[in-house]
Amino acid sequence: MRRRSPLEVKAGWTHPLPMPMPGQPVSATVEEAEDQLARLPVTPRVFLWTEMEQRCPEGWGHLPSVRPGAPPESIEAELGAWMRQYPEAWLAVDLRVGTMAPATRTPLEDLLKNMRRPVILIIDDEEEPELAPRWKLPF
Repeated sequence: MRRRSPLEVKAGWTHPLPMPMPGQPVSATVEEAEDQLARLPVTPRVFLWTEMEQRCPEGWGHLPSVRPGAPPESIEAELGAWMRQYPEAWLAVDLRVGTMAPATRTPLEDLLKNMRRPVILIIDDEEEPELAPRWKLPF
């Protein structure tokens, strides 16, 4: 009988993805995302789902991720309205340290994987991507 030993699995993603795809978000810092977007033949409209509009890079739209006194259901409803209003826009989700994650009733990971649009998870430079692989276009 063959001896079986448990697999050693590291947290995070080992290999980057060339593009965010519906159902498969990618992670990037703001600088990496801006660099990758600039390399695309047609730059998509990008909205940052974050708590404060001041955290948005220049040229990106803002989608509030939390509102004082607003229940998670209303944040999800606003996201749904945004998706209908901007069907071609990309969503960037602010998950940097010191930022409140979007207040949603549906677990955030499930919500993002079920979206029918490209999603970029914005993280800090020193963070290892846990929810999604890094975004890196081929040369």
